[in-house]
Amino acid sequence: MKPQTFKRRVMLGLAMVSAIASSTVFAQAKPLITVNAGFVPVTDVAALYLGEEVGIFKKHGLALKANIASTGAVPAVVSGEYHFGFTALVNVLQARDKGLPVKIIAAGSSSTGVAGADVTMIHAGPKSGIKSGKDLEGKTVSVNALNGLLQMLGKAAVKADGGDPSKVKFIELGFAEALAALQSGKTDAMVGAEPFGTAAMGSGFPAIASPYQSMSKNSMLTSSYFTTEAQIKANPELFKKIQLAINESLEYAQKNPEQIRAQLPKFTKLGGDVAAKLILPRYLTAIPRESVEMFSKTGQEFGMLLKPAVYDEVVWNGK
Repeated sequence: MKPQTFKRRVMLGLAMVSAIASSTVFAQAKPLITVNAGFVPVTDVAALYLGEEVGIFKKHGLALKANIASTGAVPAVVSGEYHFGFTALVNVLQARDKGLPVKIIAAGSSSTGVAGADVTMIHAGPKSGIKSGKDLEGKTVSVNALNGLLQMLGKAAVKADGGDPSKVKFIELGFAEALAALQSGKTDAMVGAEPFGTAAMGSGFPAIASPYQSMSKNSMLTSSYFTTEAQIKANPELFKKIQLAINESLEYAQKNPEQIRAQLPKFTKLGGDVAAKLILPRYLTAIPRESVEMFSKTGQEFGMLLKPAVYDEVVWNGK
């Protein structure tokens, strides 16, 4: 082979390698798609904060922008301001019950299934005389949102203990405000959610009931991530990526509880001492039909839902 021919072939080979390398760098440098999400600042959503931090969303070509939404972000998701949101499972059912085209795209978190050590419990002072759900008759009890999940759970606990839920006065207070009201004596009890339940117990307000146990003795899905049918239809591939990123974040969170605890002081006002003690939910990817049907049944029982929820209409199957 002539020296000039050999040189040309070497130069051509180097050019091809350079082109391949350049295209790889270009592919890697492809900008991430920013997805806006609305979260209530509770333990459940720590899984997604962690997923963003360890690069799970980036792996799927996404950048998660978390926005604090005090009661669940349904209006902002329906309006298109947020791509998806986090809320209690019953809130999604209520939205569909009102004709809003929302769909669950992924599981949020699940209860522990352990009485006295669950993610939502009812707390009262040791000198209040309140020892059980029935004792809440005639009392003022705080929930984070009227006609929402915690009020449903409060009613379920009272009824399961032989009491009359209609005799309980429920008032709406944010989680931090609810604990302060309990401490000052403005309320008699609070239906709390982690990490605020642990904070309540640390302040001398023990759990007097585990309301999820009133609905099921087993762990059940309690919250979810959701969007609208219109947003899914407009960009199904994006929501497949979001769904994959959420599920992978949940799996990572379930395997790394200490990393979840480390996340909490970053988006709540609680210190590391409370985060180290709190009761963590179960971060499971399944969306059990039984959980959806149980919340639907209980919601109808207490007048929070008008009609039964249809699982296949509520849950997006990714297609």
